[in-house]
Order: sequence, then C-alpha cells, then structure tokens
Amino acid sequence: MRELDRVAIAGGMPGAVLMENAGHAVARQADALYRRVDRGHVWIGCGVGNNGGDGFVAARRLALAGVPVVVGILGDSDRIAGDALTNLHILRQMGARFGSLTEDASVVVDALLGTGSSGEPRGVVAEAKATVNRHPAPVVAVDVPTGVNADTGAVPGIAIKADVTVTFGYAKPGLLMYPGAEHAGRVVVDSIGFAWDTIALESWLEWFDECAARSIVPRRRRDAHKGDFGRVLIVGGSAAMSGAVALAARGALRSGAGLVTVAVPASVHRIVASHQPEVMCIALPERDGAIALDALPVIERTVERCDAVCVGPGLSVADESQAVARLLIGNCPRPLVADADALTAIVGKPEVTCCRRDAGATFGQDARVTVLTPHPGEAARLLGTDAATVQADRLAAVRELASRYSSVAVLKGAGTLIGDPQPSDPSDPSNPRVAVVTEGNPGMATAGSGDVLTGLVGGFIAQGLPAGRAAALAAYVHGQAGDEAARRIGEHGLIAGDIAERIPEVIAHLVAEQAGDGPALRKAGSTPAHEGRTEHER
Repeated sequence: MRELDRVAIAGGMPGAVLMENAGHAVARQADALYRRVDRGHVWIGCGVGNNGGDGFVAARRLALAGVPVVVGILGDSDRIAGDALTNLHILRQMGARFGSLTEDASVVVDALLGTGSSGEPRGVVAEAKATVNRHPAPVVAVDVPTGVNADTGAVPGIAIKADVTVTFGYAKPGLLMYPGAEHAGRVVVDSIGFAWDTIALESWLEWFDECAARSIVPRRRRDAHKGDFGRVLIVGGSAAMSGAVALAARGALRSGAGLVTVAVPASVHRIVASHQPEVMCIALPERDGAIALDALPVIERTVERCDAVCVGPGLSVADESQAVARLLIGNCPRPLVADADALTAIVGKPEVTCCRRDAGATFGQDARVTVLTPHPGEAARLLGTDAATVQADRLAAVRELASRYSSVAVLKGAGTLIGDPQPSDPSDPSNPRVAVVTEGNPGMATAGSGDVLTGLVGGFIAQGLPAGRAAALAAYVHGQAGDEAARRIGEHGLIAGDIAERIPEVIAHLVAEQAGDGPALRKAGSTPAHEGRTEHER
C-alpha cells in the first residue's frame, strides 16, 4: 500500500474512496486534453498495483463522460488485488475495451508504476515506456511518470515523458528534481479528498511556490523611511572581477533594502561605484588588486552599522583575501551570506561556520546565522566529493551541507534547494528541512546570476526575514525574474542584469497578490516543464 494511503486511511479515509478520488482527478486532466482534439480515444496503460487501480477508475469516469477509452493491462492480471481488482471488475461489467496502444489514440494515461517503484522497470513495462515515448499523443502520468524515482528524481534507464503529472497529497521530490522534473511536465497536486496539511507528512520538504513566497514577502508602511528596510554590506571584488560585487549590490537594492554598501579594493573603487551609483562604496587596503588582511578592521567597523553582510562575489583566492573571508565568516556578529570565493575559504573547515551558533539559539533568532550559496561544483568541494555525486542526489547533498556547516545552504541549479539546519523534528537535529524552488530556466546559467542571488538573500535578511525564509524567497524571486526576462528576450543572450531588472515587478506582483488585487505573471519556457508548475487542485 502506498504511504499516502496508509496515512489517509489511518486518518479515517477509506482506501476505496482515495482510489476513486485519485482516478477522478486523473480523468479530469485526460478529459481536458481529449476535448482539444475530440477524436480517437484515450488509452490508459495500467499496472497491477494501486497505480493501475487509479487508472481503472479514470477509465470508468471517462467512459461515463462519453470519452472513448481503451485499457491496457501491463503485467500479470492475476496479481491485481484489493480496491484495484474491484475497479477492474466494474470496468469489465461495463463492457470496457481492452487492448494495446495504437496509432489512433489521441491521449495516453500512464498508470503503470507509482511512487513505490524503484530501479529500472523491466519486461512489459519497459517495452511500454518506449512505446509511449514514441507515440505522438500527450501523456498524463498518475502520481509520478513511470521510470522516475519519486524520492530523488533519478531516472535509471528511460522514463515516460509526461505532459501532465497528476500527483496526490503533495508534490513528490522526484517531480521537482532533475532529471525527473524534465519528465513530469505540468505538475497538478490534488488533495484527493484528504486534509494533508493537518498531518506531518513529508514535513521536512517544502515546495516553495508563489503561495509560499506571497505569504512572507515584506510589506511597506506608508510612513516608512530607508532605515526601516535594512542595511546590507557586501564585501568582495578584485582587479579581475570588479563586476560581481556590483551585481550583488544591485540584487540587494532590487530586493528593497534601504541602504547598500560595498567594500572593495581601492583600485576598483571607482569602477564599482560607477556601475551602481545608488550604493555607498568603501575603498579597502589591497595587495596585488585583491583585499588585503589590513582591510579587516575597516570591514569590522562597517559591519556594526549593518543588518546583513554578504562576502565573496569577485573576492579572489589570494591568500590574504581568503584569510579576511575566513575571519569575517567566523566572527561576524550579523547574519552573513557567503558565496563564490568566500566558500573556498571554508572548504574543509566547517568549524568556521559552526562556531557562529549561539548556544540555545534557533535559526530564526540567531543574528550570527550563515547562509552558503554554492553551485554544484562548490558544494562538491565543501563536501569533499565531486559535482556528479552532488547532482546524483541533490537533496542528500543540501541536507549534508546544512548539517555539516550548521548553515542555511542554497544549492543552486535547476530546482534550487534551500537546506535549513533547524530540523523539522527537534529530536533529530541531523534532519534539516529543505525547500524546493522550481522557478528558473536555462538562460539563467550565465555569469553574474549567482551574484544577484547573493544580494537578494542579504537584502531580504536585512528586511527582517529569518535566514532560511529569506533564502527561499530570494531563490523564488530570482527564478521568477529570470523567467520574466526569458519571456521578453529569450533564454539565449539573457544576462545577469536582465534578471536584476525584473526583480521589482516580481515582488510587486507578490505584494499585489498578497492584497488580492494583482494580475498574474506569465510563465516562461516553451516546454510543459516550465508552465504552470505550481498548480494545486483541492
């Protein structure tokens, strides 16, 4: 029995009702696709477990709505039991058609394997996967596309590529993580009649979507002044990389921070100041174009006047710059965001960030919290492994980062993950919470994009959000701004400045929606995987 079934049945919901509601949800999506073509038939491929039972219900619902349906049973039908068998008997009593997938099918439903399957499917199911992927009809997957690992998004071998995935209760991690997300298409979350938010199901994992972002985006009083919106200090820059710190400053400004100061080597002071005239710019002692150790007292005095600190953009890996980063990270009395070269400074030194925790403080209250914002390669160095290992199980990697470094960890990439070291279960401190952000597109894989994100995180922290929430909101806004930029100019040639320019309208939309009077932003991307991914049906 599926985990969702066990939990819901324990909560008083009969299994037969759950299957009926699940099949009905699938039928609605299949019917909507079929009505666009109004020809041929819907072919529903059913396995021999409960996933197939959902398919049998969907077949009955569609047939009763006047939609031609053909059902294919993949596997030994003698193994079908329980509620699934009951629904198969009903189909047979109705005189339903059974058969293989043919060319005249106009919609395909994948009800072959559900969330309980792992490893590469074999035999008739493997053959069915290949046949479905060759077929031109749109595909509706039940709970998770066959061949996708529901827990990690791994695809051992091949998986069915769906246009719509109807999943039940909550979005499974494998639907949000690549490569599984690439097979899921548009994800529709259906409650199937149970109040899942009343239980602690998968409470360590959160799909941070527009609804979540809207609930925490900072609001502004009419009588506010710039001091109400926080002061951000950004430390970085070098002769070779003067633009990175300017982009981080722009991200912080666009987040709504009231005052942004950058501290950079003296030789690039004028360059950075000309990039962003709205920022205050401090010239630091330098050595060979990079921040010198003598700069630390100047930085420390400035920190006292700030609400959040970002360190790393364009910093360089020069020995003295790395020492400054390490000392600042370990001793800063303010929330600190570490990115880029500042991450190199703490590789293999988790004690630098761990020592920042105040005894007994929670991460929502701790002024000394650290946020790490690595891409997969940087995450691999922090964990002493390689990027391929990190990408193979991004969820495990971000949780290990958060736990090992006692920091909020933002693992960048397709499906950005935010690991918060404050555990969902206080009795298990090794079990960090994770938020998943699915906004964003491949055009954002461009130099400087991460610097803008760093500034956004610092800006939201300075405006009073707890570090974990600030990081999640920043990742969402950053991704949505990238999607807006891609919609207007395309993914090719999109640059970091384009992302920064779209940030205010994304925040304005969230604030307007929070008040109930805002127009929807359109989603970018030409494939179903980028469209309507936060759709929930209740």
